[in-house]
Parts: sequence; structure tokens; C-alpha cells
Amino acid sequence: MYAAGDSTIRLALIGCGGRGCGAAVNAFDSPHGPVKLVAMADFFENRLANAHKVLSEQYGAWMDVPAERRFAGFEAWRQAIDCLRPGDVAMLTGYAGFRPRQLEYAVEKGINVFMEKSFATDPPGVRRVIKA
Repeated sequence: MYAAGDSTIRLALIGCGGRGCGAAVNAFDSPHGPVKLVAMADFFENRLANAHKVLSEQYGAWMDVPAERRFAGFEAWRQAIDCLRPGDVAMLTGYAGFRPRQLEYAVEKGINVFMEKSFATDPPGVRRVIKA
């Protein structure tokens, strides 16, 4: 499934707050790697920049997120998922209200998903998550 025998798990972090960074660190520390963070997205540019700085300083060997794969704004999550290949992992750690659509999009593209709880904010959102 991976080119040239590369078994590296490629990650996109969507939601760069404290829990998102914690999830990235958990992935970096996993014995099931190797992993590389290849894309980052957040609604807020300052939170994205701070998360990139902190993670790069502490986990530089696991980081491969140049400026062109750092996305801020309302559609940033979609751009980050678009950087992944089927079988890679989108880490959905942002606002729960947006997770059902993010999950649906990732699944449509063959991307694996890690989601923080809660998965949705209301019963219709939960049904979308279950269906996806």
C-alpha cells in the first residue's frame, strides 16, 4: 500500500489546540509507527502557528509540515485531508459540531480517522457519524 516499502503513517492534525497537540504527541510516542505529521489545520492562524512551533521544537523528527501544508480558516480541514493518501490518518480534534462532515469527507477519500470525543453535538450529528 505504501510506495517503495515505506510504512510511515502520514497524519493530518485538524484542530491545533491543546488536545490536538496532545493527540499528535500520543501518535508520535506510539510503538505502532513510524509516523509523520504532514499537514495541520485550524480555524485560527495563531493557534496553528503556535502548535507548529511547539511540536517542531519538541518533536522535529516527526514533523514534515512546510508552510504550504498549514491551513487556517473555515475550510482548512478539507485542505489538510486533501494532503493525505488513502490509508493515511486524519486526526479530528477540533470543534465537535464540525466532525460529522469532516469524518464523511475523510471516509469518502479512503482516509482513516482518529476522533476525539465528543463525536458530534446533537443526535442528527451522531447519526451521521454512525452512518459514515
